[in-house]
Amino acid sequence: MDSEGRSVVLALAADVQKISQVMKEFERLENLLISEENDSNGTVTGKSIELKSSIKKLMTSPDVLESLNRLEIQGEPVWGLSTEERDLVILARETVNEC
Repeated sequence: MDSEGRSVVLALAADVQKISQVMKEFERLENLLISEENDSNGTVTGKSIELKSSIKKLMTSPDVLESLNRLEIQGEPVWGLSTEERDLVILARETVNEC
């Protein structure tokens, strides 16, 4: 593999790691939001608004979108990703689209 190919693979690995970390943070925030909504019996609270805002800010940040774009070609995960990584990219894109 030439150095250009190696740098592409390393960049993909960094992007996968970034998206993985972001999705862990998303899950944490989502769980806090669910807990907050359950505690308030579905009533919108300042905390739930803040959590929703944090989720949107996290998922739509430029660095997350750039990493996600590099991990997709024509709306599909790029070649070379494991099944788990492909599923992560698909879930991340769905989550971004919901924001």
